Order: sequence, then C-alpha cells, then structure tokens
Amino acid sequence: MSTDRLPARPDELPLLPDQFDDALRARLAALDAASDEHAAGQRPDNTTRSYAADWKTWEAFCTQLEIPPTAATRGTLRAFVDYLWNREHRAYATIDRKLAGVAVTLRTQHGVVIDPEATRSARELLKDYRRKSRENKEPERGRGKAPAMRLDALRLIVSKCDTDIFGIRDRAMVLLGFAIAARRAELAGLLLRNIRDDPHGLLVDVVVSKVDPRTVPVPYGKNEATCPVRAWKAWQQRAQIADPDRHAFRRIHHTGAVQPQGLTPQRAGDIITAAGLRAGIEVLFTGHSVRSGMATEARRAGKDPKAIAAITGHKPNSSVLHGYMQIIDQWDEQDNALIGIGL
Repeated sequence: MSTDRLPARPDELPLLPDQFDDALRARLAALDAASDEHAAGQRPDNTTRSYAADWKTWEAFCTQLEIPPTAATRGTLRAFVDYLWNREHRAYATIDRKLAGVAVTLRTQHGVVIDPEATRSARELLKDYRRKSRENKEPERGRGKAPAMRLDALRLIVSKCDTDIFGIRDRAMVLLGFAIAARRAELAGLLLRNIRDDPHGLLVDVVVSKVDPRTVPVPYGKNEATCPVRAWKAWQQRAQIADPDRHAFRRIHHTGAVQPQGLTPQRAGDIITAAGLRAGIEVLFTGHSVRSGMATEARRAGKDPKAIAAITGHKPNSSVLHGYMQIIDQWDEQDNALIGIGL
C-alpha cells in the first residue's frame, strides 16, 4: 500500500512559534534586525526625515503624559490624535502620516507592533474630527492640493527663465518635471543614468518614487521653447554632466559653477515655486504643480486614463489620479456636467 497520503508522525510536524528554542529565536531576531536595516537603507531620504520628525513629536507627547514612548495603546493613540488636532492644530494628512511614522519606528527600532485595532480606532477619531470640522464650516487645514501648472503658465514660466546657467537648469527642471509628472523627490532623485537617449526623445527611469518605479517615454515637443528633450540636452551640455552615477540636476554656486551635489526634494520644489514667481504668476505653484498640471492637461486633451496613469505611476482607476485631474474652467463644456445635457 502506498504511504504517500499517510499523515506525518507527530515528531515530523513543523514546530509552532511557542516551541522555538532560544537559539532559534536568537537567529530569527538577528534576521529581523538585518532585514529592518536593509529596508531602512532603501527608504527615500525624505521619508526617513519625516519618520524622524514624527517620532520626535510622539516623544514630546509621551513626555507630557509621563508615559514611555513604547506605550502605543488604543487610549494613547487616540489621545495623540486629540493632541495633534485640538492643541497643535495639525492638518488631517499630517496627523495620519504621523500615526504611520510612529508605527513604523516602533516596529523597526523598538520591536513593538501596535495592535491594528488601536490604530484603526485612532484613525476613526481623526475622521470624526475632520467631519465635525467640515460641519462647522471651519477652514480646511493644511496647504490643500497643489495648483495645477497649466500649459499657458508653463509657457510663460519657461519664457521668463534667463539664458544663464541658472535659467537653463530651471527651464529643464520645469519642463522635464512636467513631462514625467514628477513629484519633487522624483525630480531631485534622477541620476544621469536614469535619462536615456532615444530616437524619439528620452526614456526617463523614475526610480526614486513613493510607488513602483516607472519608465516614461518623453517625445520631442512640437514647440522648441517648451520641448523637454531639448531643454534637458541644453542643460546637460552646458553643465557638462557626464558621470552616470551623479545627479541629473545639481546645485549651482552663486558664481555659476555647477556643483557635484544634487538637489534636495525641498530645493527642487523651491526652484519650481521661484520660477512661477519670477514669471509674475499670482498662483503659488509648488513642486507637485507640474505633476498635477500634466495630468490635468492630458485629460483636457482627451488622453486615455491608462496613458496618463502610465506617466504618473497611478493605477488607471485611482482616485488619487482623478484628484490630480483638476477642473480648470467651471464654464467649459468638458468641466461642467450641466452643459449640453438638454436643460
């Protein structure tokens, strides 16, 4: 008789966690520590800085309550939300991110895994606070959505960029950032090896990203003044960027000398903001404005959401992607659902 389907003997069953001996537990703990260190090394610098700031806020809160920072319970997390919302007057998104930052730091640095129910209850309280705030018609907290940089603003901005080394860099950053729908960290994180020549234009590998990496095919523009490919090549040639492992966009000394160091995400966003201000545009653009602008203009041009998502890195039906596609003209037939329906 075949023994293939006979049940395993008791001594052949796999060990359960409570049966692990000390030596095995020590090996697993060492593997956990090594994996946490490796994962932290892959995390973008801006995310690491954010988590550090989140933890600092949490420590200050715990000090006031006279509790250890490892005491992340349902009550302490709810109290943390209350503290941030009612005393610190922080924005909804900021509080939500700080809850995540505290959870990650506790898990990776202190070996404390927060009960999912505790986190859920804290976020439910946060949603209740936001709902009541809206019912009371209180001003929305935070900066809100970045204004979309439309093509008319984009054209004006690049026309006002100087012809010196600063202007050449800024023009290339704005146009290429728009073309790849870049977040400021994605723009700052580009290395020369990530931007490859192609007969049709450029292939840009966006590898420093909040989501999965993506490759964006950037074609030559019909208008030379707003062509992202020509703008990039002009900057590369003027700055003499040749090392594939160096940043594509660099700091520039006040003398005009291009530095080997790359830009921080904050600085990349500041450059886009400053370019808009120099052009005399009243709307205050941010680093995210080129990303929102690309999605909005592509929608207005009738591009398929899948094609837009391929550039932004979203899923085609993503609610976030649709949030980027801002309504620009309330009286335009495409943006006003009441026009043309037979009223």
